[in-house]
Amino acid sequence: MACLVSFQDQHNTGDKHAAMCHPVPVLPGATNETYVAEVMIEGNATLDVSSYLSGLQWLSTGDATIVEASIIAECEIIGDETTCWCESNYIWSDLVCDYVNSCCIYPPPPKCVANISDYTPLCVPKVNVTLNGSIDIAESPTDLQTVLTSQFSQMNGFNSVNVTPRSGGVNFIVSLSATFKTPKVQGILSALTSTYSAISNINVTSIGLANIEIPQKKVCYNSKLVVNCSTEEQMDTCMWQISRANQGPQVVGTGTEVDMLSPPSCGSFTAIRLKNITWFWAGIYTCLFINGSVSHAASAVLQVALLPEAINFTSMPPNPDCSPKQDIQITAICSFSTSEEQYTVTINGTVVKSVSDNSNIMNYSKVFTITCMQESPAFFFTVCSITNSLGQSRTTALKVPVIQPGDPICDQEDPWPKTKSGVKAVILCTDPGRVGTKERTCNGDNWDDPVDLCVKEALNQLSSAAGDFEKGVGATQEVANAIFDNLKNTTSAENSYGDVSATVSVFKTMSRASSNIDLVEALLPNFIDSASNILNTTWVSDEQSTTNLATSYLSSVEDLVKNIKLNNSEGHNSSNIQLQVCRNTLSCNRTIFNVVVELNSTSGEGKMIGLQNISQYLPRNGYKDSKSLSLVVSATVNTTVNTTGPVNIRLAFPVSNEDKSNYNSLCVFWNLTEKRWSQDGCNYTQTGNFSYCECDHLTSFSMLLSKTPVDLPFMDQITYIGLGISICSLIVFLLIEGLVWNAVVKTNLSHFRHTALVNISLCLLLADCSFVAGSFQNILTDTWCLLLVVAKHFFFLAMFFWMLCLSIMLLHQLIFVFHPLRKKVYMILSMTIGYVCPTVTVGATYMYYVKNTEVQYYNRTTCWLTYESPLKGSIHAFLFPLGTIVFINMFSMVVVIATLLKPAAAESNKKDDKEAAKSIIKVIIFLTPVFGGTWILGLFVFLMDDNASTKVLIHYAFTIVNSLQGFFILLTGCFGEKRVRDEILKLVISGKSAKSESKRNLTTSMAKN
Repeated sequence: MACLVSFQDQHNTGDKHAAMCHPVPVLPGATNETYVAEVMIEGNATLDVSSYLSGLQWLSTGDATIVEASIIAECEIIGDETTCWCESNYIWSDLVCDYVNSCCIYPPPPKCVANISDYTPLCVPKVNVTLNGSIDIAESPTDLQTVLTSQFSQMNGFNSVNVTPRSGGVNFIVSLSATFKTPKVQGILSALTSTYSAISNINVTSIGLANIEIPQKKVCYNSKLVVNCSTEEQMDTCMWQISRANQGPQVVGTGTEVDMLSPPSCGSFTAIRLKNITWFWAGIYTCLFINGSVSHAASAVLQVALLPEAINFTSMPPNPDCSPKQDIQITAICSFSTSEEQYTVTINGTVVKSVSDNSNIMNYSKVFTITCMQESPAFFFTVCSITNSLGQSRTTALKVPVIQPGDPICDQEDPWPKTKSGVKAVILCTDPGRVGTKERTCNGDNWDDPVDLCVKEALNQLSSAAGDFEKGVGATQEVANAIFDNLKNTTSAENSYGDVSATVSVFKTMSRASSNIDLVEALLPNFIDSASNILNTTWVSDEQSTTNLATSYLSSVEDLVKNIKLNNSEGHNSSNIQLQVCRNTLSCNRTIFNVVVELNSTSGEGKMIGLQNISQYLPRNGYKDSKSLSLVVSATVNTTVNTTGPVNIRLAFPVSNEDKSNYNSLCVFWNLTEKRWSQDGCNYTQTGNFSYCECDHLTSFSMLLSKTPVDLPFMDQITYIGLGISICSLIVFLLIEGLVWNAVVKTNLSHFRHTALVNISLCLLLADCSFVAGSFQNILTDTWCLLLVVAKHFFFLAMFFWMLCLSIMLLHQLIFVFHPLRKKVYMILSMTIGYVCPTVTVGATYMYYVKNTEVQYYNRTTCWLTYESPLKGSIHAFLFPLGTIVFINMFSMVVVIATLLKPAAAESNKKDDKEAAKSIIKVIIFLTPVFGGTWILGLFVFLMDDNASTKVLIHYAFTIVNSLQGFFILLTGCFGEKRVRDEILKLVISGKSAKSESKRNLTTSMAKN
C-alpha cells in the first residue's frame, strides 16, 4: 500500500508578532515546518513509520514528529498481474495518466489493472479545479457541447462541461478534480481550432492552480502590504487585477501607491507591494499567470479597516447671529460617505449616532447653545472624530464665525446665507449635470462676485479615473487614450472656472503618472485639443488662485509634452496650441504661430510648443507695468543615452512699429522653481521688426513689453528732500499768516487772496505728510494704507479746488471791475468748491470701486490710486479734476497777461516793452505755484511714451518743482508780497526794540541799587 505521511521539523527561525496597527520588532523564536512524503508498505505492515525518519538526509535536524499518516492507495499483486486503486478523496497522479491512459479514461474505472505500484506519486488528493473558457465564433455549432466533452474528458479528473451561448460565441466551464499541465490544455485548444475553422479566438482561465497569499482579517488604514501569488508551472507573463463593488476588474500596475515586485515575465511567482492602503485598495485581488491562450488565476478579498476619505463638517446656521443679544442654538453636522465599516463618531468628545436619511451619506450631529447675553466669542470651535474597528481615527475641526453686534455683514441673497465680513460662503451646486461647490466672499458689507467651482459630472469622473491611473489601477495605454479622448469631448463645450481647474488637475495627475508608465503618440491630438479648449475660457477667480492654476497648467502641459513618446508624429496644431517636432538634426527651425524658433542641439528629439492666451494669467512680479505678447513658447529635447552637449534656443518675435517705439522689449523665461519670469541666461537683440531672444537653457519663453523707464537714479532722494523743504516752508508760511493776518487783510480782495492761500497751503501740507507716511508700505497695515490713500486723494483735490477758487476770484475781478464780490458770497462759494467738491469726488470714487471686483480703489503695494489702462482705474478720479482745474487756471493766467498787455489809456502806449515783459514774468512766477501750473509736467509724464528721450528730463523736472511747491508758495505768497514783508519787518524791529528797552530798564534799576 502507499501511505501519505505528514511530519513536522522544529528549528529556530524568526517569528513576527503584531498587535492592532502598531508594528512590533521581530523576535527570535521556534517555528514548525511541515513535510509530506509517500511511503510504500508491503503486506500487512503497521503504519508506524517513525523508524524511517532517521534515513531522510535532507531534514535539518532530527527533531521530527509524525503528525498524520493515512492510506492513499492500495495495490493487489496476483502473479504477474497488479491491480491498484486510490482511496476515497484521492485520484491518479498525472504520471500514472501519462503512461497508463486506461486508468484515467472517462468515466474512470474503479480499479486500474496495470503494473504501476512503483509509480511516485501514485495517487494525489482530489482538488477542485475549474476552467473558465471563451470561444469567439460567429455561429455556434450544434455539436459543440459533445466535442468539448470529448476533448476535455481526456484530462485527468474530468467531471463535466457546461456551455452557455452568448452573442458572438459561447462561454464554457470545465470542472476537474485534479491539476493539469498547461501544454495539455493548449493541445485541446489547438484541436478545437482545427475542428472549427470559424473560431476567431479561444482562451481558458483556470481556478485552483495558482495560490494567492492575502490576510484573512482586516488590515489597517494607511498601512503597507505585500501580496504574493505563485503557481507550480513556469508561465510566460503575469498580471494583477482588482475588482470593487459595482465595478469590473481593472489592471493593477506600477503607480504612486503600488509597486510591481516582479517583472512581467515573472515565471511561477509574482508579487505587488501596496504602499498606502486606503478604501481605494479594498476589493478582490486576482493574479493571472498567462501562457498563450491559457491562464492560471487566483483571487482573494482584501479587507480594510476604513476611514472616511473626505469629511464634510458644517454648521446650521453657518454664521450664527448674536447681534440681537439672544442665545442661539447651532447644529454641528459631521458627514461622510457610507461604508460597511462600523464607525464610532464623537463631536466634542460626545458619542453621537447617525441621523441620515440618505443611503449614500452618513450624517452625525450635535446641538450646541451659544450664550449671546454675555460677551460671546468671535468664533465657535468644535471637533468631529471618527474611529474605525481597529482603533484608528481621523479628526477634523470646524471654526464657526459668530456675528457680533456691530460686525459688518453681508445680507442674505438667496441662495447665499447671511455671512460675516471676511468669511467665504460655500454652497453646493444645484445645476443639472454638475457637481461641486460655489464660493462667495463677504467683503465688508458687500458680496464679492461668486466663484463657480462646479464641475461637469463627466469631467469629475475623468478626474477620478486619472487619479486611479496615477495610483496604479487601470494604468494602461487604452485607459490613457480613453481619458484624453473623453477630456477633449467634455471640454469642447462651455467651461466654468471649476471645469478649467478640474481639467488642469487631470493634466497634472497624468503628467505625474507618465513618469511610471509610457504614454504613446496616439493620445497626443486629444491631449493638445483638450489643453487648447480651456484656453478659450476666461479664468475668473481671485488673483492668487488664478496664478496657481496657470502655473500648474503650464508645468503639467510641458511635462506631458516631454514624456509622451513619439514615433513618427511631426506634432499637432489646434486653435490655441501648436506643437512641432524635430529629430536627429543639429539645427531645427520651426514656426509656431508667428514666432520663428531655432533649436540647436547635438542630436535627439526636440519638441517646441506654443501656447496662446496663457501668459495673461501668469504673474509678472517685477514686471508689473509690462504687457505680454500673449504667446508662450516652450521647448524640450529628449536626448539619447550617449548624447551630451549644450542646447541653445533662439526665438524671433514679430513686434509692430508702435510697440517698438513705445515699449522696451524684455526676453524672459518662466522660472519653475521661483514661479516667476526671469531674464537670466537670455540675451535680447532687435533687428528690423523682429525681437530676438537667445537663451542657453530650455523652458517656457515669452516677450514682455515694458512701459517702465529703465532707471531714474536719485529720484527717491530728490522727492523726500524736496518734500521735507516743502513741509517746513508751509509750516513757516502758516505761522507768518497767523501773525500778520489782521494787518494784511484790510480789503476784500486781499482777504479773498489770503484765505485761498492759507487753505491751499494747509491742504498741501496735509497731503505731503500723508505722502511721506504712505511711503512706508512694508510696515503699514491695510487699514492705514487705505486711510492714507483717502487722505492724499482728498487733500490734493482740495488743494486744486482752492486753486480754482483763487483763479475764479481773480478772473471775476478782471472782467467785472465794477461788480466786486461780497465777502459772504465768496466765503460760501469757496468753502463749497474747496471742500464739498473733493469730498463728493473721493466718496463717490471709493463707493464705486469698493463694489467693483475687477479694479480696486487703491494699490496695496504703492498705497496710491490704481491704474490699469486708459479710462480704467481710480487714478482717473484724480487726473480728470486736476486736468480740468489746471486748464481753467491757465486760461485765467492768460487773461491776466492779456490784460497787462492791453493799452488802457494813452499813457499806456508809452510804456516800455521791457516793463511789460517784466510784468508778464512776474505774473507767471507768482501765479504758477498757486494755480497748479507745475502739475502740467505731471500730465506730460503720464501721457508721454515711456521710451521718449525727453520723458526722463520732464520726470525729473516734475519731481523737483512739485516736491518744492510749498517752498515756492512761501516765496511768492509771503516774501513776494510787499505788505507782508513790511509787517514781518515791523514785527522783527518791534521785537528788538522791546528787548532793548527791557535791557535799558534793567541796567538803570541795577545802577540805582
